[in-house]
Amino acid sequence: MFYLTSKLFSINALAATLVSLLLLSPTSHAQLSPFEATYSSQWDLGISLSGKAQRSLIHNNDGSFRLTTHASALVASLTESSLFNYHEGQITPQHYSYQRKILNKTRDVEVAFNWPKQQVINTAQGSAWTMAIEANTLDKQSVQLRLQLDIKANPKLTAYTYMVADGGHPKIYRFVTDGEDLIETPLGQFNAIRIKRDRDEDTERQTWIWFAPSLNYTIVRIVQQEADGKRYQLNLQQLTWLDN
Repeated sequence: MFYLTSKLFSINALAATLVSLLLLSPTSHAQLSPFEATYSSQWDLGISLSGKAQRSLIHNNDGSFRLTTHASALVASLTESSLFNYHEGQITPQHYSYQRKILNKTRDVEVAFNWPKQQVINTAQGSAWTMAIEANTLDKQSVQLRLQLDIKANPKLTAYTYMVADGGHPKIYRFVTDGEDLIETPLGQFNAIRIKRDRDEDTERQTWIWFAPSLNYTIVRIVQQEADGKRYQLNLQQLTWLDN
């Protein structure tokens, strides 16, 4: 749900990143656990707004999975949906969609993955174009699930790197372990691993995600801080595990 910019990497930096990608190939075939979760949402858009968010992982009859997030607060709403396959620990995106509405402004994005051709078709605001992708490329929401699985499998790692189809270009997403916090929720208190998005030094955008090991590394909090001062936050309120 978070959108990031990236500088061009030098050849050496890119080589190092590709090594990191290989190191973060799935190391275990963890079973995905479908769920439904409710979060409170806080939006600071110049005025402070409160609302609710629903986040779910559903196992479809054809074997695919769909990860969906919908948040709303009076004059603002956001919906993200990721359809993907999961086999032997590997997430393979099939389709991603995003819609954001703030007052009278709407942004719609779709990304359709064509793995036989290693391409994606991006559609944004009615315009479509095609770009090449590499194996293991993720979409902008399934990367959060990949990160969750990798933290669970490699909790002592301090950095995680992924390739993501974002904004018409393959972009490298980097995350770093930023500490631990005790998070208070209506379900109780949970120790959570705080992960920070490692952006370029010249950006003022900040993103943090908290994963709770005792809740199967479920996300218990997300904070997005924009460069213009706007802030968006989700806090876990309810969690239900679904039968596979």
